[in-house]
Amino acid sequence: MNYQMRSKKRKVFHIPYSIFHGGFSLVEMLFYVAILTFALLAMLQTLIVITRSYAVLKSVQRIEQESAFSLERLVREVRNANAVDDAGSTLGTSPGKLLLNSTDTAGTARTVEFSVANGKLSLKENGVVTGVLTSSTTAVTNLVFRKITTARSKGVKIEMTFTSGTGRTLRTENFYATAVLRDSY
Repeated sequence: MNYQMRSKKRKVFHIPYSIFHGGFSLVEMLFYVAILTFALLAMLQTLIVITRSYAVLKSVQRIEQESAFSLERLVREVRNANAVDDAGSTLGTSPGKLLLNSTDTAGTARTVEFSVANGKLSLKENGVVTGVLTSSTTAVTNLVFRKITTARSKGVKIEMTFTSGTGRTLRTENFYATAVLRDSY
């Protein structure tokens, strides 16, 4: 009988506990989800700051480029002008208007007018609009011309304010330039 009992016993293999219970507990899962959430929030905040900084930099870049172009053109025309037309100009107030009497390369009389309309700096030559010196992404919010007259020279002081962007990316910069009229120095 002893022999028969032995044959009926089966060998049972011992399976390690870790094979069946290798997953995460609920506390571990909540901990990992919390860490992942904080990491994602930090990355999202960084992305928002980078995007906002890029928009601010683009606004500043637009202002710098358009102000440099506009002031360069204004100063060049003032330096080439013979006189400022006081009757046709609006001096000392914003929005200002500057009407210059000049001559072209052939010696023909020519007038050049700078003014602001709807936030855009426009240029007129001989009464005809030849172009707008600013784009739709920037606005000229202040334009003042001041005539400078001394015993020896005549000039024009230019004050301009450019604005670009919206909301938190809105940037405003002031620019100043002075130019002396031709043959007056």
